[in-house]
Amino acid sequence: MALAACSSGESTGHQARSDGELACTLVRMLPDRMPDEPAGDSSDHAYDVAVGRLGTAAELARIAALQDTKYQPLADNLAAARQTYSTTFDLHRAEPGIKQARTHC
Repeated sequence: MALAACSSGESTGHQARSDGELACTLVRMLPDRMPDEPAGDSSDHAYDVAVGRLGTAAELARIAALQDTKYQPLADNLAAARQTYSTTFDLHRAEPGIKQARTHC
């Protein structure tokens, strides 16, 4: 049992690092200038992809921060960007939070 306890502690640190790295990968995949919302009949999915990546990166960063506080600044910036988008429905207004998040990756 003692070995299992030691392993889980190392696993938690590894998991936090993995979640944080995945969040940063998604942040790096976001464009500097977020896409405009497409017209209703458009087949361009860049906007939806960006929204999905932002939300997923924010959630991964939140989970990483729960396991290791060094990810808290990343989580805070991504949460702010996601909240800005959620309240304004303007992805461009989330750009400053995304830019700040990049400094933590």
